[in-house]
Amino acid sequence: MHIHRLKVSGLRGIQNADITLGKHSVLVGPNNNGKTTIVEALALLLGRDRLVRRLTEHDFYQSRPIETSRILIIATISGFPENDPQHSPSWFAMGRGGVEKWLNPATGDLAASADGEHTDLSVQIAFAARYDLQELEAETIRFFVDDEATLGDPFHDETSYTQISSKTLQELGFFMVPASRTWDKWISFTSELFRRLVATLGGLPATAIRDARERLWEPEVGQRLEEQDGLTAIVEQANSELGKLMPSSPRLRLRITGTDSNSVLESVVPHFAHGDGPTLPSARHGTGLTSLQSLLLLMQFGKARADANKSFVLAVEEPELHIQPSQQKRLVNRLNALCDQTIVTTHSPLVAAMFPVEATYFVDNDDGQMSVSPLSKTAPAGPTNHKQHLFFAWRQKLIAALMHQRVLIPEGISDVAWLEALQTALELRQSWDSPEDEQSKFSTFVGVVPTDDAKIAETHDVVRRVHHHCAILVDGDQAGRDYLAELNAADPSPSAAIIWQTDWKIEHVVAWIAEANLALVLPQLAEANSTAIENAAELSAFLESRKSYAPTQEITSAILMGESACRKRAAQLLNALCDTLLDPSVQSSPLFVRETEDGAVMPTFRFEPPDDV
Repeated sequence: MHIHRLKVSGLRGIQNADITLGKHSVLVGPNNNGKTTIVEALALLLGRDRLVRRLTEHDFYQSRPIETSRILIIATISGFPENDPQHSPSWFAMGRGGVEKWLNPATGDLAASADGEHTDLSVQIAFAARYDLQELEAETIRFFVDDEATLGDPFHDETSYTQISSKTLQELGFFMVPASRTWDKWISFTSELFRRLVATLGGLPATAIRDARERLWEPEVGQRLEEQDGLTAIVEQANSELGKLMPSSPRLRLRITGTDSNSVLESVVPHFAHGDGPTLPSARHGTGLTSLQSLLLLMQFGKARADANKSFVLAVEEPELHIQPSQQKRLVNRLNALCDQTIVTTHSPLVAAMFPVEATYFVDNDDGQMSVSPLSKTAPAGPTNHKQHLFFAWRQKLIAALMHQRVLIPEGISDVAWLEALQTALELRQSWDSPEDEQSKFSTFVGVVPTDDAKIAETHDVVRRVHHHCAILVDGDQAGRDYLAELNAADPSPSAAIIWQTDWKIEHVVAWIAEANLALVLPQLAEANSTAIENAAELSAFLESRKSYAPTQEITSAILMGESACRKRAAQLLNALCDTLLDPSVQSSPLFVRETEDGAVMPTFRFEPPDDV
């Protein structure tokens, strides 16, 4: 069983969202776009209340619920055993189950009966919440959706909606691993997962627990705490006073824990041993060890369900937490192999790149209107296909760029390399007390997508489908102007365009940075590159001749960022570029002049450094 489609409205920062999920899906995107809200919407819908904090006003869209405000989450579930409702009576039983529906897996459409296109048995379930303004608390309900098109308000007439039981939901086997997790408590009886695993594989060790309870309740003579030196006098004095105050003369005893069975269970603490050394509680180990041990426990639970032919759907936030890259890869692959469905959110390009391109979804939230789009519906074929290069060789770089608020697509790979090299060298030179005019925010807000062979239009076609704030950067020659004209006519067009000064390329811009103190840096550049360089024009020509040579870019950037005046000029360039991309409505900045009129389809800015910079 798995969740094919999820619709969310009115929950936190999501006014509306319609999400199609694959068998294994990874969700990426900038911070605060709603990835966690998607996962917690699933937890609310599928009854995992303990894994989501109690609903308050702030869980309703815009945080000011009124009488008619509602949170509504609807899921379409398919993949039922044998594709036959008779094999899932708790989901489709007459009068206490859902309405049988048939899914077209290609389009997501539902029909009342099966046909050549609608082939997968499905059911729709919902979670709704309203905020009681008098009681100051949220009221919730889970129910089957008979007809989404005529769905009313379940709080007005609850009797007309068939509520779904927690036992039925458990058949789906949904579990969530939140980002804020206390790993050291997972392998203990305070963990719901551990209790469920124990129950699944054989039940509580009742005899051992009762024996432990008896030993704690009545420890042997000589081992009782109240009989030890230092405590005896205190306990006897307390007992004497109690005897004077209470007719029954209760006697004080000291025990390690409460002596009922549940207290004994909750006192169990996981320990780990290394070699012949003493066992240490998990809280005293590094988080890497406890993370791995706990996730192995989770996989054991999934394996037990799989062996029993039961569904297991897992949502994991940030699986990269506390785990090294090689373990991340194995962990993700093991989870995908084990689960009927995995839904992963991540900020790690490495983790995201482990999923197929069609299973990688970008989450975008435009003022409450959320879209969740796959990078591509199908992986491109052909060894000369630029998109194939982008999706495979550069997938990590592509995903890393998409996680920023703004995305920039340069005309060529050398632009990417120079922007990265300058930003990195500038950051390496920064200290806590670095002046503000030597600091850059470019890499915080802007992600740069790699492209080569001037495939800027093809790259934009891929990126703009998922990221709505995608700009381009072109050279100041006629070819660059041609790209501007081509992409201005595209639908959709870039959110903004940057063009270098007339006849300039990125290497001319680097030489301009060097001109901030050319007399100092030019001899260093000439020596480091073992070549004669006499002036800025020769420097830009030399750099262009080494366009594809990464050591030249890194060495040059390091030398330039070693000089304060060059650092300031580089920071000014990167910050002006960042500000222009963040707000394309500006008329101009100290370095970029707007070429297009207000309301133009694609705002275009030309790099024009003032003479006195």
